[in-house]
Amino acid sequence: MANIHDVARAAGVSVATVSHVINDSRFVSPETRKKVLAAVAELNYRRDGIARSLRRNKTGTIGVMISDITNPYFSDLVRGIEDAIHGRQDDHNFILCNTEENAAKELLYLNVLLEKRVDGLIIAPAGGNHEEFRKILAAGLPLVFVDRILDDVGADGVGVNNRVAARKAVSHLIKLGHRRIALMKARLDADSILERIAGYHEALSAAGIAYDSALELDSASTIEQAHAVGRQLMSAKPRPDAVFCTNNFMTLGVMQAITEAGFDCPKDIALVGFDDFPWATAFRPRLTVLSQPSYAIGREAVSLLFDRITKRRQGAPVRIIMEAPLIVRDSCGSSSPLASRAPNEVPKP
Repeated sequence: MANIHDVARAAGVSVATVSHVINDSRFVSPETRKKVLAAVAELNYRRDGIARSLRRNKTGTIGVMISDITNPYFSDLVRGIEDAIHGRQDDHNFILCNTEENAAKELLYLNVLLEKRVDGLIIAPAGGNHEEFRKILAAGLPLVFVDRILDDVGADGVGVNNRVAARKAVSHLIKLGHRRIALMKARLDADSILERIAGYHEALSAAGIAYDSALELDSASTIEQAHAVGRQLMSAKPRPDAVFCTNNFMTLGVMQAITEAGFDCPKDIALVGFDDFPWATAFRPRLTVLSQPSYAIGREAVSLLFDRITKRRQGAPVRIIMEAPLIVRDSCGSSSPLASRAPNEVPKP
């Protein structure tokens, strides 16, 4: 593999001149620049990223850890992160890790990213590694949480007002006349899920509806597990007349269970889910959902992180809390002509 000395010899210039051309760090005459770039192309030269990182004490790399790459919510969030990083003018890139909601895997990837000396971290925490995150912050490495904000860690975070959003969704079901409203909660160590559960309870309490523990079920955050639990729910006596699902995979699993049981949604049982996704309007009925601005969350996380990396922001942790609007379609028993397709997130610039 060619090195910078090979390029200098081929172009007939000094190593310093080659460095100035490829780093655009000093004026070089157009004729000399042309010779250097021709030599770079001919020799297929690539900069030594490790040596460059050691000189700058920066790797130009951001570590990103999400909990489930198969979830469209996180795919959109990562797209927001990617666009924001690549839209900068400082040549940064990122490494993406998928923890699969596993704290041990999260810790493994965390150590890998630290060994690679990333300049900062954006993490949707799986839970269980609070102390490790505190150590990272104490060592001076910038860290931003997305989707799930661990208040006891003290890092910056970007998410949505989960409690208010959940209360809004359940209150909507109540206004439509539903009273036996089941809660399908994801079995996750995440503050976002706890807040959604709290919003569910608040909506019931505000309407004077007694809480029924038999209507609160949980499962792993997968379509398959939610489907299995949803089948149990469909055979309950008396059956619920509505279901509120705390994430999109649970919505899909429960919808499968409703269809397989031979029930009509929303005539026999209504459904409201958390998270919009591109094919939500392809379902029949079209799904009523709380739409998280996932793309915007990713972009905001990058902005917060680089404010810390560049020292533009110091001091107390920052929280950016966005709204998750209720997109009313058909699955809850009422639809809005204006809600046939609401955007899932801020569009790409």
